[in-house]
Amino acid sequence: MRTMTVISILIMGLILPPQVQGETLCWVKGTVKGEEGKPLAYANVFLKGRIEGAMSDEQGNFTFSTRAEGRFTLVCSYIGYQTYEKEIVLRPGKTVRLSICLKTKIIKGKPITITASSFTSADREGVTLSSLDVVTTPGAAADVLWAIKTFPGVAQVEEGAGMFVRGGDVGETVMLLDGAILTHPYRYESPTGGFFGTISPFLLKGTYFSSGGFSARYGNALSGALAMESKDLPAKMGITLGLGLAAESAALALPLIPQKLGFSSSGNISATRAMFKLNNCSEKFTQYPYAHDLNFNLMYRYSTTGYLKLFLFQEMDKIGVEMKNPQYGGFYKGKSLNCLYNLKFSDLFVHKLFLQGNLAFTNFEQSSHLNRLDLNSQDRLGQFRLSGEYEAGSDLTLRGGISYLSRRVLCSGTVPQEEADLNPNAPVDIVDTHYRSRLADGFIEGEFYSLLGRFVPGLRGEYESNSSEFTLDPRLSLMFPLGLHSGLTAAWGVYHQYPDPQYYDPNIGNPHLTAMEATHTIMGYEYHQGNQILRIEAYSKRYRNLLLEDSTNNYTNDGYGYARGVDLFVKRSFKSASGWLSYGYLKSRRRWKGFPDLRPPYFDITHNLTLVTKFRLAPRLGLGATYRYATGKPYTPAPGQYHTKRVPDYRKMDVNLSYLCSLFEGNLTVFYLAISNLLGRVNIFDYRYSPDYRKREPVKSSFRRSVYFGVSLSI
Repeated sequence: MRTMTVISILIMGLILPPQVQGETLCWVKGTVKGEEGKPLAYANVFLKGRIEGAMSDEQGNFTFSTRAEGRFTLVCSYIGYQTYEKEIVLRPGKTVRLSICLKTKIIKGKPITITASSFTSADREGVTLSSLDVVTTPGAAADVLWAIKTFPGVAQVEEGAGMFVRGGDVGETVMLLDGAILTHPYRYESPTGGFFGTISPFLLKGTYFSSGGFSARYGNALSGALAMESKDLPAKMGITLGLGLAAESAALALPLIPQKLGFSSSGNISATRAMFKLNNCSEKFTQYPYAHDLNFNLMYRYSTTGYLKLFLFQEMDKIGVEMKNPQYGGFYKGKSLNCLYNLKFSDLFVHKLFLQGNLAFTNFEQSSHLNRLDLNSQDRLGQFRLSGEYEAGSDLTLRGGISYLSRRVLCSGTVPQEEADLNPNAPVDIVDTHYRSRLADGFIEGEFYSLLGRFVPGLRGEYESNSSEFTLDPRLSLMFPLGLHSGLTAAWGVYHQYPDPQYYDPNIGNPHLTAMEATHTIMGYEYHQGNQILRIEAYSKRYRNLLLEDSTNNYTNDGYGYARGVDLFVKRSFKSASGWLSYGYLKSRRRWKGFPDLRPPYFDITHNLTLVTKFRLAPRLGLGATYRYATGKPYTPAPGQYHTKRVPDYRKMDVNLSYLCSLFEGNLTVFYLAISNLLGRVNIFDYRYSPDYRKREPVKSSFRRSVYFGVSLSI
């Protein structure tokens, strides 16, 4: 499992140089406060051009030592405040004491940037979900996708990281990292996504998530878009170690040339046997879930405005677990390898033209075995992207870009003719997929402000070689301010997405399929001041050219459907508590795949409710809780009664407790305890039937109640 090393983000980059025996050091001590006199915790304080430094604690106090002598510039930075710099004189055996007051940062440019259906996760003031929120959200398991599932518009379909957005299937959300498309963004990949996202939040400086109506620059998908950005240059050297019930982790940040060249790396090993044994998991394993990953991030800032960033990532996971229905059983064995290599550049020219681009390659290999299911696949994607942004005036920004993708998928083996048939003697279809696709696309859009509000019209065009099809998608986003902190939002747009490669297989699919289509219409209201947010939106999506099973051609593009709903999001902060509430109402209907007519798909979850709360019980003791409720999934109780009933409603409460302390000078250690499904509820996600539907077996959650604990520390 992805560990609950959630608190380790608090100490990323924290390392103090040890005192050498017989050596006289200089100490730098002080406090950091805001203009209002409130102490600022976790402010970054360091010597410019050196690695010595510290973070302020809950009371705003900081302390560090150094062997440096002479005049140096001390720097203090904090999210949402202006950077503080002051020249200090360091002498051996002396202590420099400082009282730092940071001024609130004045944001230049447009006064309000509310956008329909979008949520950001970046380290700046006033965002919906910060990086710290991601890793401290109870029940999110330090996973970006799990944390985003606490937002409205993302349905709780099963216990996993699968992103089912506003009536869309799990594959209908595009995910990017530094501009590169992630074709396989899940760990322990399954038809409903996977149990975790591939990318750790510790690798990210921020994310942008849209549940619909996103602009032309984010690409094409039927439902949503998630764009992630990796971390930049490390400010100072840092080492972080984590040890949990099911995982070990280590991270290194190393500035090679201050302000110019920096390197960071991290690795994780997830071995879950002890965790499953301790918590009496109901599953039977031949291979307990196991994974390891390693990443490298090298960044070179060749000028004050330009940089090159090389990001390398490799992850492997494997699992062997029992699968059964009332009549047959077997053990599923799966193994996958996921690699990403991405080179990104970014620069600003003549103070008005901002260019960025990337060259990336991804490789995914997977083997899957279960009775008559025996598949081996490889998915390779090469991609090039170049985009620009030009400030044509104080109220007008123009954007445009091009990209080229070349994808090749090879898949061979056998699959049961009936997808869920576990009979060891079931009839099979032969799979022999040789899929090759080249896609060239481009977009243009403008963003301009008037007395009426903010307008973002855009246009995206794509040509795909496999179908020889050209699509042209207009999009429009509007914001009408009602005051300094509130506004009305609206968005409309057309979106296309090509079916997954396996549907082009000549034996079990149709090589002549074309793009599926969705039209989004959204209207809403938002109030946003600092960390206080209220948002309500109504949306409608219309689907065309969906996949539909066909007795002659296997599949055609004759499917259709719709999704409608309302989303509500409220976030508040108090003196010692904070949290948010999200609610989504959804009605989705499709004539799709094997559906005989318009029916609710399995991801039609009528009501989704999530409540997240966090409390500071003491200066170094924190408590958090997350409660989730969701309407049960539709299922088929008998032949001819397709999705006419629902499983029982989903309910779950997760809590975590963390304690921060210092074991030695300059150290920050975090102990944490997490309890998943505190109330011990057995949630049912589906029913498996015998071929004659006379017997059924519920598909239950693996744990009634589970405990996870660990420690994270700097050395």
